Amino acid sequence: MKKIYETTLTNHQGTRGQVDADNGFSVLLSPVLEADKHHTNPEQLIGSAWATCLNATIISILKAKNLNSKSKVDVTVKLFFDEKTRYHFTLDAVASIENMDLSEAEKIVQTAHRFCPVSKLIHDNKGVTISVTPYLI
Repeated sequence: MKKIYETTLTNHQGTRGQVDADNGFSVLLSPVLEADKHHTNPEQLIGSAWATCLNATIISILKAKNLNSKSKVDVTVKLFFDEKTRYHFTLDAVASIENMDLSEAEKIVQTAHRFCPVSKLIHDNKGVTISVTPYLI
C-alpha cells in the first residue's frame, strides 16, 4: 500500500483548547454543550469527516458513471451518557442523490460506504446507521 498523505494534529487541553495541524491550521474547541460558531467539538468533527468523505465518494462514483446529479449527506451525531459505560455517541447518515430513484441511489450509497475511508473506520460499530432518502434542496 502506498501512503499518499499524512498529517499530525495536536491537542494539549482537551475540549477547552484547540487542535493544531502540522500545516498551521487550528480549530478552537469547546465542551459539547458550549460549542458555537467559533468553537467546535469532537462530535461535530467526526460528523463532518464522515459526511464529507461519504459524499465525496458518492460524487466520485457518479462521475465514473458520467452522471451529473447532485448529492447530499447529512450526519446526525448524538452524544449519550451512562453511569456504567460513560460517554458514547451514535452516527446516523442520510444520503440523497438528485434525479435518481431510491433503489439506484441505495446501490450507489452502499458502494460509497464500502469505499469511503471514514466509513471503513466506523462501519462495524453498532451506533452507526446509513439510509437513503429522496433528494431535496
